[in-house]
Amino acid sequence: MICPYCGEELELEDYFGRLAAHQDGKVLGDIWKCPNGVNQDGSCESEVFFVAGSFYSYRETGELHDGYPC
Repeated sequence: MICPYCGEELELEDYFGRLAAHQDGKVLGDIWKCPNGVNQDGSCESEVFFVAGSFYSYRETGELHDGYPC
């Protein structure tokens, strides 16, 4: 995946879904980080997100979203 703000290659950080012990264990999507956004040095607009440089995508659609899936 490519950062839509600075064009840097995003790094796969983690995944999310219904993973608690009482849930079905289904992985819904992936969490990505922009290395420029994490640096918070002005090189990427994603540095102002609540979790700097974070993006997420649902595996079903593959569409990239700004921020962190809460």
